[in-house]
Amino acid sequence: MQMSAELAKLEDHIEELEAHCQAGELESAEKVLTNLDLSLKKIFTSDDINLTQEQVAHLQNCYANISAINDRLRQQKGDVTTQLSRHLGNKKKINAYKSI
Repeated sequence: MQMSAELAKLEDHIEELEAHCQAGELESAEKVLTNLDLSLKKIFTSDDINLTQEQVAHLQNCYANISAINDRLRQQKGDVTTQLSRHLGNKKKINAYKSI
């Protein structure tokens, strides 16, 4: 039963991560990723790692979801970086024009 509880916790973290990703909340998503990592470590370092076929399929599905969310977060982070660079570049230009 312990393993089932850990797998359920893993699913909760993935849903929370998905919500933060859709909302563009990168810092919150990072915190959830840390919790997700801890849950995964707990599952795979467990002494009773005897997984059923259903649990293996569930973990494979979780992995696919995590990978997709990670790709989206990476894209969002890149977009934010681009926007910040553009904003800072514009700010420098405005300050240069003001100093003339």
